[in-house]
Amino acid sequence: MPDSRPPGPIDIQFQHAEPLPPPLPEGTQICAVCKTPILGQYYHAQGQVTCPTCASRIRSGQEKPPALSLVPAALYGAGAALAGCILYATIAIIFNLEIGIIAIVVGWMVGKAVRYGSKGLGGRHQQILAVLLTYFSITTSYIPVFIAHSMKNRSAAQQQAATAAGPTTQVKAPKSLGTAVLMLLLIAAAAPFLALAGNFVGGLITLFIIFIGLQRAWRMTGRTELLVMGPYDSATVA
Repeated sequence: MPDSRPPGPIDIQFQHAEPLPPPLPEGTQICAVCKTPILGQYYHAQGQVTCPTCASRIRSGQEKPPALSLVPAALYGAGAALAGCILYATIAIIFNLEIGIIAIVVGWMVGKAVRYGSKGLGGRHQQILAVLLTYFSITTSYIPVFIAHSMKNRSAAQQQAATAAGPTTQVKAPKSLGTAVLMLLLIAAAAPFLALAGNFVGGLITLFIIFIGLQRAWRMTGRTELLVMGPYDSATVA
């Protein structure tokens, strides 16, 4: 049975007054973003009523970033890409797995860094930059993974060859270190597609994992397209 007794003295406090908010005039609209009453002019953002402050923030967030913003965006994005490469390679070496969620994390890191370098503004150039950095972050992680696996296999092979007769041959170092690094980066960039020839199903899984990271980076650096219309006079609202 519900308790129908009136509230006792303990339930009512008389220490301080709690004034009620003044009633709003009839027809007052509420901003869809900050939830504050709009007493003057208002705007429409994608069909929603917004106050002038929120409308200004939406418009400023949709501004095209200046061309010079690509420089700090590239620097911050490159740092995040390097960290993502280390993270991806570490997981792959320790657990011998390619985890899709790590690709999402790498895409988020690069997208966040590029967006920060562009002072919160997104655009097509920022999206292309973030996608390229994310792709090279993931593909270049194959290099330390390949080196780690090669060292394990080579150590076992060297132990077997130590008992064999004959002098060891010396491998000539490449003439140009820059050329060797460039070739290594090109091979790493093409590795996901080259893997299709050896293992088609495994190659498709690798490409799908990379696509997940690229999609995250693309979305995070995109520019929101919201149609902001106004101002309108709230006094004209019936």
